[in-house]
Amino acid sequence: MKIRKIGIKNFRGIKELDWSLPMGDVFCLIGKGDSSKSTILDALRYAFYPQWNLTLTDADFYQCKVDDAIVIEITIGELVEEFCSLDKYGHHLRGWDAVALKLTDEPDDHLENVLTVRLTVEKDLEPKWVVYCDRLPEGVHFKYADRNKVSVGLIGTYSEKQLSWATGTALAKLTEAQSLSELLAVASRTARASLDADRPVSLKNFDAAAEKSQEIAKLLGVPVSNAYKAHLDLASINLKVGGLALHDGDIPLRQLGLGSRRMLLCGIQKMGLEEGHITLFDEVEFGLEPHRITRLIKHIRDDKRGQYFLTTHSPTVLRELTVKELHIVHNKGGVVEIISATKKGLEEFEVQGKIRSSTEAFLAKKVVVCEGATEVGFLRGFDDHQIGNAKDSLSFNGIALLDAKGASKIKELAKAFKSLRYDVSVLADADAEDQFSTADVTELLSLGVPVHVWSDKLSLEERAFQDLPWDSVLASVKLAQSELGFPVYDQVRSKFQDALDGDIGSWTESAKLRAAIGVAAKKGGWFKDTTRGDEWFKTVSPAFKDGAFLKRDLALKLGALWAWAEHV
Repeated sequence: MKIRKIGIKNFRGIKELDWSLPMGDVFCLIGKGDSSKSTILDALRYAFYPQWNLTLTDADFYQCKVDDAIVIEITIGELVEEFCSLDKYGHHLRGWDAVALKLTDEPDDHLENVLTVRLTVEKDLEPKWVVYCDRLPEGVHFKYADRNKVSVGLIGTYSEKQLSWATGTALAKLTEAQSLSELLAVASRTARASLDADRPVSLKNFDAAAEKSQEIAKLLGVPVSNAYKAHLDLASINLKVGGLALHDGDIPLRQLGLGSRRMLLCGIQKMGLEEGHITLFDEVEFGLEPHRITRLIKHIRDDKRGQYFLTTHSPTVLRELTVKELHIVHNKGGVVEIISATKKGLEEFEVQGKIRSSTEAFLAKKVVVCEGATEVGFLRGFDDHQIGNAKDSLSFNGIALLDAKGASKIKELAKAFKSLRYDVSVLADADAEDQFSTADVTELLSLGVPVHVWSDKLSLEERAFQDLPWDSVLASVKLAQSELGFPVYDQVRSKFQDALDGDIGSWTESAKLRAAIGVAAKKGGWFKDTTRGDEWFKTVSPAFKDGAFLKRDLALKLGALWAWAEHV
């Protein structure tokens, strides 16, 4: 059986979610932390919880508002014949259009037969599972034995139980439960007999205490049928199915590393369920090296009987998956939207390539598309500066800095991320009209993408050396020469074309010299990588205490970008 549609209301961080799934067997949920990815997996697990005693608390309600019931509705297809029979759930069958991704209440020959399972939890915290349709809205009870047959398994951070024969585990489904119960009952009796045989040695002191208890019993008139003695109480030591666990020799496999346990569980889930399975894999990369991630993803993709729901924050996982398997989760005020990376209209953006080259940005909430590495490094330095002034960091605001690797790629990247519902802003030079034009800026602004470009059609270096206080200009030049090893004097002299003192500290401020330094820094690539851009900002950061500088274009544009980061 496989999931076709998911609806969630008032569950933890989700006020509302309505997701019609495209055809596929692997669904990887990505996006910023706290976007409710793991909550979606828990909702799926609870909807098919294989036991009757699901425990919830007030904290499981959206914003703890217990007057608004938790409602989880999951529509499943590829049904087993048993579920379709009229004496089971056949009266509640519905139709699923896989092309239009539309649910119809009446089944039809050209539609897939599906059932909708609804889990409701009200303020009494009692879960109620039903299979329902609009024709019979009250539904019929969805028994825990049938929930177990859907075979939904969660592989999370804590998975030791899954390596035992506890109820609901994949191992338990591989084995006849009755035979296990009989086996463990025999084991309990054997333990009792073994202890009795060694009584004169192992129970000597305990039997002495039992004799004293017998004497007291007689004094108090308590009947003694035979003789008091110490023995095992089978009711107290009764072994349960969950006590039987996988071992490697004498070592329980629960002692394996976390990554190894999770990979093993994934394999058991695939191997053991003839009718198929739905496997939920939270933080799939957790505990695994990149080469084992690659192997695990291949294993998942090759399993045609299962349906997998993954979450990840790993660039490695993103690079291993195809664009059809990626779904971006956005949560705004509890309203959750899931966007497929193959969403119609994105064909021109070649999203697959961008995922492979810009994976970190896909894991953020907001994206700043920077023209190049200089801008990325400069903003990192600015971020540190703002943190030092008691501001929240860019990462706190869910922002990723994306290197577009050239002005010509800015518009395409910004439009692609905007189409995927990311909040997007742009920081770029204004000195290459043929690569990032005024028309491009206008188009992005019309799409709701703020664009920050330097005035007077200048690059970052040229704008900075026009606006910075003179002592910051000289400090920048010395950084490039002394720390970064550039032939600064020769490069500036070739652009200045006038006499220039060999001692940088003695250079006299002039508009012409500022312009020459800006061009030399740009053409010479003084700060053309992330690390050097970061160092450059740290060198000039004292300028941000200068009131006159704060009114100039460089400081104003950075301030505007920061305001967007904080308030969007």
